[in-house]
Amino acid sequence: MLRMWSVTWLVILGLSATVACNDAGDNGNAPADDTMDTMDVQDDTQDDEADAPQDATEEPQDVVDVQDVVPDEPDEERVFDEDPLLWPLDLPGAFRVGYRYQEVTYTSPATGAERTIGWNVWYPTEDLEGAPARYLDTTTFQDFEAFADASLAPSPYPDGRYPVHVHSHGSQGFGGTSSFLMRHFASHGWVVVAPDHTDNLINDDLSPRPTATYIHRSTDITQALDVLENLPQEDPLAGLADTSRVFMSGHSFGVFTTWASIGATFDMDLVRAQCEDGSLALGCTEQELAVFEAGLHDERVVASAPMAGTYRASWFGPDGFRSVTTPVMSLTGTQDPVGQEDQWENLADMGSLLTWVEIRGACHQSFALGFCGSLFASEGFTIINNVTLALARNIVLDDQAQATLDILDGTTRFNPNVLLQRR
Repeated sequence: MLRMWSVTWLVILGLSATVACNDAGDNGNAPADDTMDTMDVQDDTQDDEADAPQDATEEPQDVVDVQDVVPDEPDEERVFDEDPLLWPLDLPGAFRVGYRYQEVTYTSPATGAERTIGWNVWYPTEDLEGAPARYLDTTTFQDFEAFADASLAPSPYPDGRYPVHVHSHGSQGFGGTSSFLMRHFASHGWVVVAPDHTDNLINDDLSPRPTATYIHRSTDITQALDVLENLPQEDPLAGLADTSRVFMSGHSFGVFTTWASIGATFDMDLVRAQCEDGSLALGCTEQELAVFEAGLHDERVVASAPMAGTYRASWFGPDGFRSVTTPVMSLTGTQDPVGQEDQWENLADMGSLLTWVEIRGACHQSFALGFCGSLFASEGFTIINNVTLALARNIVLDDQAQATLDILDGTTRFNPNVLLQRR
């Protein structure tokens, strides 16, 4: 079993677990009586009683420190079917994981100024070793389970292309905070891209938060896909990443990003009210208001998995979800109360488009860094990998295998800590 993080990273993350992905700097934009709205934040420094497993008789059998929690390497003795849709959803695929990083600059529609973001990409490789991935382009954040600038493995899919997954990290995070999920998809032959949301990173966070941040998160996603779609001809990935049908995930503040990017429409009366009442500390420009009114929908996203957060009624109003026409799998944890029950009730009109996966014992960081006193990271990661890949394969790749469908409709209860609800 290989190391997942550098020692330095573990120390820093141990100190910052309560702020990474913390959306507490929301400047009060969530009305106290808005039951459909959630602060995209959950302080994981809960007391021991709150973080303890609810039923002591069902405690995990072995305690694993986060330092030791890593996805298993692909078993060299495993035999993989030629069809990647037959590879087990919950296990790593046939590939190891390559990683690359570059900076990307584009013109912000919110400000008209140039904006530079980090562009993180994970992809399948057949390399057996290599230098560790470095997130935020620094040795502070090293991932020994992904090889920097590794060679690209041939696609295992019939058309010779790679399906695409795009991810939005939480507030004060970075593109690699949910790298367990990025690596899982890449091991199954996917290309995964996650921007570093400039001005909202662990080492670069503006306070008070500019209103443009709520726009930039989705435009960063769109730009990240645009870059992948238009790589220069000499790039090994040029023309090979299928961006026509994309799966999206988001953690914490990335849940807001996800809903905006899949087409939830903004309630302009509520947005203007926030601009005027101080909820948005820096107010709004006419240019920003025009962007909100036009919306941030990226039609390439055909399915999504927002994690550790819920629909933001203070932005989208009670009906903004009605413009969403693609499947949404909302993942939440019992130890992370973000209004998931209210979301399930208030978005009932989405019908079968909305699936709710509640993970017993999961905390806010179960969906990112893994710090949680009531659910071992390895178990949480496996659950999340399983259900998200099932949805992605089903919608993006038309996987109709019975094993996949049984997970998605709850027929197969593959883990006693999972409660899946569909209408």
